Amino acid sequence: MQGFQDVFARHVATALARQLALGDLLGDRGWSLDIGTGTATFGTDLRFRVQLLGTESEDDGTWLWAWANTGSALPPALLHAADGLREHGRQTGPAELTEPTFRLDRADGHQLSLLASGLTGRCYYRGPYPGGALFFQLEDVPAQVLAPARPERVLSVLGQVIQAYDVDHRTVVESFLAQQGWQVDAAAGSVTGRHPDGSTVLVNLDGYGRIRDIGGQL
Repeated sequence: MQGFQDVFARHVATALARQLALGDLLGDRGWSLDIGTGTATFGTDLRFRVQLLGTESEDDGTWLWAWANTGSALPPALLHAADGLREHGRQTGPAELTEPTFRLDRADGHQLSLLASGLTGRCYYRGPYPGGALFFQLEDVPAQVLAPARPERVLSVLGQVIQAYDVDHRTVVESFLAQQGWQVDAAAGSVTGRHPDGSTVLVNLDGYGRIRDIGGQL
């Protein structure tokens, strides 16, 4: 069975790139969610169908998967993604996808939603409310949100990931570049990526496998 950190490292950078592209689209629009219609509205001009992932509670510092939230009578049609993630966890791991609830210091809503994004190919939104936050995936977003990141954004995404999360750097770099359509050449102390447009990225690693520096020609 696969552990959370291993799976997370393989998917976090591509998922974060989608989140940055979603942020470009949404800007500073406010949000609202209609559970009855299964749609989220942003500002006055953007509306997307949703799939519910789960909630964070500030009161007890825990995560609760939407499929386990039996007290809220959530529409089954909005739980397909969460149910699919649970089945993925049962078959291959990680266990965090199958356990109904656990503390946020184990994995918080952003980490779980980034992992979910990597596994489903969607992006997500965090909707805060008094006492917690609801995380849900968005469907039917414009193609540019899910498209491979621009070469100039790749460096920024890698930098943000390694600053924010305790992950295996080589796994992050190799997985991200390959998922974004780069040719990846891995050596003992480096990873080189070559983009179809001619851009190159060179990531040098130290003796512990951590990123020492990133360079390239874009």
